[in-house]
Amino acid sequence: MNQQPRIDWHYEGKTDYSAGTGATPAERRLSLLAALIVPIFVTAGLWRGEVLWTTAQTVVALLLAADISGGLVANALNSCKRFYHTPPKPHEGLTGRLLKHPVWFGVLHVHPIVVGLWHGQGNWIYAACWYAFYLISLAVVLRTPLYLKRPVSMLLILLAFLVNSYILDPVTGFEWLMPLLFIKIIYGHLVREEPYRN
Repeated sequence: MNQQPRIDWHYEGKTDYSAGTGATPAERRLSLLAALIVPIFVTAGLWRGEVLWTTAQTVVALLLAADISGGLVANALNSCKRFYHTPPKPHEGLTGRLLKHPVWFGVLHVHPIVVGLWHGQGNWIYAACWYAFYLISLAVVLRTPLYLKRPVSMLLILLAFLVNSYILDPVTGFEWLMPLLFIKIIYGHLVREEPYRN
């Protein structure tokens, strides 16, 4: 006999902005494992000599890679859906109110600006165009009715993949950045979905 899924919006415990407060050990392990995936590929590119970065650029690239890689999976966790799609609790303070506000959470992801200007040798076109497209996509999903948010976010992700492939040349070593950022935020973070407990 199939068990009915249990939807639960309640959470408690130590505040966790990465996997979501109240994440199960399995959810935490999954997001931590995911945080290694893109950095492994970036490191492989470094070893093959595909990019020539300074030590500082390499450190920033690996941090961005871990943030995107782990965050993409974390934002799909039931614990994150539960945490980020409920009002902030008093003990979460200003940080909680800021990070639980979808506009501020999205705006803080300045990855295309960092990559375009620092790793792309001052590539303002890349930085400005991608950040603008990303913010427009953010606004579109936030203004879309709930029942259409998922398909609209997928449409925007589709466009991001095509723009990345055919219109805006990616910064070398960051070919993965914008499509994965769109999956992480435009779908993963912005689309409210039921947080299951079983």
